[in-house]
Amino acid sequence: MPKLLIVDDETIFRRGIGLMIAEMQSEWSVIDEAKDGVEALEKIEALQPDLIITDIKMPRMDGIQLQYIVKERYPHISCVVMSGYDDFQYARESLKLGAKDYLMKPFERAELYTLLDRLQVEIALEKEQLTTNKKDKQVQNQMRQHVLAGLLTGSFSHGETELLDNVGVQFPLPCISCLVAKLDRDSVTDERYYQLNPSLFSVYIQQFIQESIEKPLLGYVFILNEHEVVALINHEDTSASYADIEKLTNRIRKGIRGQSNFTISFGLGSAVKDLESISKSYKEAGLALLYRLVIGGDRLLSSDTIAEMTMEKLEWHTADWNLLNQYVQEGDLANVHLQADQFVTKLCQQWRDPELIHEQICKMLLHFYELAVNLTVVKMWLQGTDMKQVLMEIYSISSSKELSEHCQKLLGDLSVCMVNRKKKFVTSPVELVVRYVEEHYAESITLNMMAEIVYLNPSYLSSLFKSKQGQSFIDFLTEKRIEKAKAMLLHSDEKIQVISDSTGFTNIRHFNRVFKTLTNRTPTEYREGRQTS
Repeated sequence: MPKLLIVDDETIFRRGIGLMIAEMQSEWSVIDEAKDGVEALEKIEALQPDLIITDIKMPRMDGIQLQYIVKERYPHISCVVMSGYDDFQYARESLKLGAKDYLMKPFERAELYTLLDRLQVEIALEKEQLTTNKKDKQVQNQMRQHVLAGLLTGSFSHGETELLDNVGVQFPLPCISCLVAKLDRDSVTDERYYQLNPSLFSVYIQQFIQESIEKPLLGYVFILNEHEVVALINHEDTSASYADIEKLTNRIRKGIRGQSNFTISFGLGSAVKDLESISKSYKEAGLALLYRLVIGGDRLLSSDTIAEMTMEKLEWHTADWNLLNQYVQEGDLANVHLQADQFVTKLCQQWRDPELIHEQICKMLLHFYELAVNLTVVKMWLQGTDMKQVLMEIYSISSSKELSEHCQKLLGDLSVCMVNRKKKFVTSPVELVVRYVEEHYAESITLNMMAEIVYLNPSYLSSLFKSKQGQSFIDFLTEKRIEKAKAMLLHSDEKIQVISDSTGFTNIRHFNRVFKTLTNRTPTEYREGRQTS
């Protein structure tokens, strides 16, 4: 029994199609509905329908984006698109992507039935063919991906050209240029980016590029990792080829921006004439992309772009991250994230050389690494990786938004580790009481209150405190308050009454009496002694 998923942002339309199909008295089964492409992808993964009937215009992810991803991830699933008269240009795009047909809203019941009858036969035949070829195709794709990735890393030699033929990769034209595409992270809201699943952007970009390559260019497009889509462009050795590649990237960027409301950037390496040099072109493309940090995205970047830029080196000091250091140690996550973002943003705005930007961020991270080493929290912080890998990853990031997010995550995790360490090592009830007094001496504090905090009997806590500290709890609290009062008398001009209130004494007469008992001087005499000395 063939299964069908209906995708439309209008509930009444989804239900109407479902009712039509239920009354059709055929083998078709409507297994579920979805209100947009994002919800549809979740249900496709779980339910594996044979056919998707999808609207084109929908929030979050439209029908075109959905088709790109379905074509890449679920090539065995057929699609039918539906839309209004004004959206026919999108319908044409859908048909190019392999849509089985196009229904113009509002459509007649007979039109839908005729379409489904035809597709039932087609899908049954395709399933037979798919079962026969699926395993071979999966192996072929995996081998092709491995070979293409090997070309980028330089692990492929000229003598292995037969392997290229075996996986269906050929470069008949004399030159090859490496083109690397990356999502401009700042063009996508956090909500959309994480709700949609970041890897889906690369799937969509890969399909869009592959569909856009036209003669005289040839190309193989593949996803290298979650953030990088690579196209190996095969072309003639002419100056016009660069112009053709530039036109291609401009067309792709415009199409993605218009259809999907986000932007991408391309890095282009130089043209090479042998397989061994493809890795060089790939490295050049990656280096060019780094300049997104200083001039922004939604563009094609190449060695020519870099050559036209004027570099300027500014002075930067460790004092610029002192406040960040303070917040990390205090465990103030909100301000850690804010300061890390401001630090990275300021670097990218004021400096014109991405290498120097990466260098300064690595210096800052090494400062915190040293701090983590001293506090023995490195293992907890880095979770199985090491600092070398962390720094190498920093140098690979070419988006200011991604760089900021990465630093926020690293320093936020470190801050949590430092706070947890402090909690871990303060295990004694007496240590907890001492720490509480040091932080809250200005407030009303009693032995009974402390006993409740550390879950002990007051008389037992009193005995334990004296044995550990060598003085009673009251004497310790009083001395702590007088220490704070002495500091305020020496280093401020606050009135005695204000100092008394600020150090937890109930009234000024009691404060004066206790102060003189412990110091042999009144508060006024103590302050005057500062002045005469």
